[in-house]
Amino acid sequence: MNTLKTIGAVTLILLIGSTRSFAQSFKRGDKLFNVGIGVGGGLGIPAGVSYEQAVSDRISVGGYLAYARKKESWNDYGEWKYSYLLAAARASYHLKVDSERFDPYGGIMLGYNVASVKWGGEGSEPISTSAGGLMWGVYVGSRYWASDKVGAFAEVGYGAAVLNLGVALRL
Repeated sequence: MNTLKTIGAVTLILLIGSTRSFAQSFKRGDKLFNVGIGVGGGLGIPAGVSYEQAVSDRISVGGYLAYARKKESWNDYGEWKYSYLLAAARASYHLKVDSERFDPYGGIMLGYNVASVKWGGEGSEPISTSAGGLMWGVYVGSRYWASDKVGAFAEVGYGAAVLNLGVALRL
């Protein structure tokens, strides 16, 4: 229920921001930093950071780093503990809007997921494995700037989580 309230609040902020008409919010040379959490996607609740540098008035490139953990019980016998460390390069295309506060974008990311699994329970440990592999994702999102330097962001897509929400900073 709290997740739905958060999604509703972010959506309302983005809609209000999109109706105000100022100047373009995204421009060449911008340095953007996001700190957020993810919901959905099967990796638990990833906490992540991303950085992007605007290389033009429409395109930004940067990186993404996230960490997630989750547990899975095996009846009363024990539990599996999963850890994920994700590192990816990302590129975004920013739509042109006449607003100083609203920055809609979409993009792709490609990186690597280092996954580890540990057993915690009675008896001998079943076969446990650690793995890694290529990770890719696509997303659409938006930032809403409450001031020149601080705002909120929301992204939906396929990657570390289905929905990412958090704080955006313009450096």
